[in-house]
Amino acid sequence: MKANIIRNNKADVGIGTLIIFIAMVLVAAVAAAVLIQTSGVLQQKAQTTGKEATAEVSSNIKIDSVVGNLNSTGNIEILNVTVSLSAGGTDIDMDKIIVRYVNETTSRTLNHSGTASTTAFSYSEERYVSGINDKVLQPGDLGVITIDLNATGQALEVRKKGTITIIPETGTPVLKDIVAPATFGTKTMIQLFP
Repeated sequence: MKANIIRNNKADVGIGTLIIFIAMVLVAAVAAAVLIQTSGVLQQKAQTTGKEATAEVSSNIKIDSVVGNLNSTGNIEILNVTVSLSAGGTDIDMDKIIVRYVNETTSRTLNHSGTASTTAFSYSEERYVSGINDKVLQPGDLGVITIDLNATGQALEVRKKGTITIIPETGTPVLKDIVAPATFGTKTMIQLFP
């Protein structure tokens, strides 16, 4: 009877192959989960970066003109900086911007307040599309930033230079170099050119 028993080892090889296959499937599933999670995090970061970059580019302020008012001593003491939004720009809260004025010897950083002073600039709107003068520069608005150079001890003399930097809450700072002409003549309002 012993001669009739046949041993079959093929099932042992099949179980080993099945275990290896299941292990490979599990490793692939873990790797896929890690890749999906990583791609989700990268996509979220890319979207955030894209939104921030768009805000930096599209909320730019533009300096249209700079007009200086002469004082009794013959120096420019008040700067009226006319500003508007660049094409495609988003609203800018003028209470949140910073203005820096640098002349050939000193630098002054100014925040917004109701009146121009040694530490502040004033802001008003000559044209406001929304129908209210709300200190928010919107597309189509034309605003005026007033800087009192006499109060800051930085009055602009003949042939002297200065630089105005407007730093919005979001977006790129805007620089404008100004140069006083060789003579003011009899004018009381002077257009300042770079």
